[in-house]
Amino acid sequence: MELSSDLAFRGILPLVLHKVVHDKSVDWEDVQESEFCKLLDFIGDRWIVPRLNWPREEPRWMLTFDDGNISDYEVVFPLLIEKKIKATFFLIVNKIGSEGYLNWPQVLEMHRHGMCIGSHSFSHSRMKSLSKKDAIRELNDSKKIIEDFLSASVSSFSYPFGEYSLELNKLSIEAGYQFIFTSSHGILNSFSNIFPRNSINSSMSWHSIVEEINPSPQKRLKWKVEDNFKKTIKSFFGQNNYIEIRNKILNFNKK
Repeated sequence: MELSSDLAFRGILPLVLHKVVHDKSVDWEDVQESEFCKLLDFIGDRWIVPRLNWPREEPRWMLTFDDGNISDYEVVFPLLIEKKIKATFFLIVNKIGSEGYLNWPQVLEMHRHGMCIGSHSFSHSRMKSLSKKDAIRELNDSKKIIEDFLSASVSSFSYPFGEYSLELNKLSIEAGYQFIFTSSHGILNSFSNIFPRNSINSSMSWHSIVEEINPSPQKRLKWKVEDNFKKTIKSFFGQNNYIEIRNKILNFNKK
């Protein structure tokens, strides 16, 4: 699929995915391979990875993947190589090598092929619920472990569950991260350390995916309403109950 010549936005539009699956989606986080291939074809060569200086005169997309699922290597990585697209993969460090997750040789291979590797914390804890000491440990330990293995700097961090605060942003920057990723919707039009991200998930048809990656002004207004609604639900019911409610509405059973 070719890019539309009438794109509705300018700037960097970061996207977040979790698992790309060959077959039927069973979790909210799953995206079918066929839909993912359409997404890659839509993006074409207008992709970008986190860096200090980037062009802002035309629309570009930033692909990111949270958790370090094995599908990143088995499904996503070969397709990115084929399409000559680079992406950023955020790892839960204490899950590396566990069943269903990337192992270190796979991480190293992806890194050597130009994929960006970032931290998704050490243990995937809810950062806002941690003490300052424990939050710093999650930020620092995960960064150091990845850097020591890759012999390369780690400049990007994504918050588990997308939960963050101004204090956590400050701690992340102090830990040495240059790019900090949330799960709030948005487009990056000017330089900032704090990145929005727009979710691609199993609840979306291809039509709705296109609306998400080429958002109209009306769509961007809906993002604000949705983010405020989710924030209210999470604060009232809690993160775990929010996930259960979301999965029940979408008829998915949490694994």
